[in-house]
Amino acid sequence: MPFLSMGGARISYSDHGRGEAVFLVHGWIGSGALWSLMTPWLSERFRVVAPDLPGHADSDIPEGFAFTLEGFSAFLEDMRQELGLERVSLVGHSMGGCICVHYAASHPDAVERLALISTPGSAGALGWQARLPFAHRLAGLAYPLWGPRMAASLIKSSVRHPDKLPPDFLEGAVMQASLLRREALVGTTRMLGKLDLGPELAAIKAPVLIVQGDHDPSVKPSESERLGGVLDGARLHAIPDCGHCPNYEYPHLVVGLVEDFMRGVV
Repeated sequence: MPFLSMGGARISYSDHGRGEAVFLVHGWIGSGALWSLMTPWLSERFRVVAPDLPGHADSDIPEGFAFTLEGFSAFLEDMRQELGLERVSLVGHSMGGCICVHYAASHPDAVERLALISTPGSAGALGWQARLPFAHRLAGLAYPLWGPRMAASLIKSSVRHPDKLPPDFLEGAVMQASLLRREALVGTTRMLGKLDLGPELAAIKAPVLIVQGDHDPSVKPSESERLGGVLDGARLHAIPDCGHCPNYEYPHLVVGLVEDFMRGVV
């Protein structure tokens, strides 16, 4: 995987294909590896860039980086400029979708389209564990136990049928997730506990696609309909028998939805 130097840190990312640029932004504790089941097909039509967010997987933490929506949004903007891209479309999963919403609201002229997968618009849409007042402190205390076993447990618990995940994909995803830095775990947990995208959602100008599984254990399935009511003209697609991660539970289906959306078909 290539690296960029940003803020004195090495940032890992994948970059495949040619054409219109699409950023794939992973979620909480994740990595760019979680898009690997979609990237080969999407890159046949688009230039697909999937970063490891700061402090995740093989990416270091830039000097002075803040684990806030503003910090991650600034990171995406710096990356867009480093890669010399004029405009990008964004596909974000879960926390990554929150980051994409903030970026699209902050940089409307740089965003072509916005696809949100299993994305919460507020902390109230998350499970009770994420809304505990001191969840980030608990995450910090539990960090010494962090490793492949805990990462595998969290990844498997987020999907409807973990036994159907390709073994090599799961092994790679777990390996990358186990590299998560303590600062990233604590910072993103704190960020999600305070989540409120109301002002950002109201400012979105780009066309929006919303995708969510009907058995999502992490974000209330009704959240997709709520966001659809806030985002005028948003296209909604519910995936049956699917958990929190359609991007690797049903990658071919999500690729088709994203491709149609990019072409204005959905």
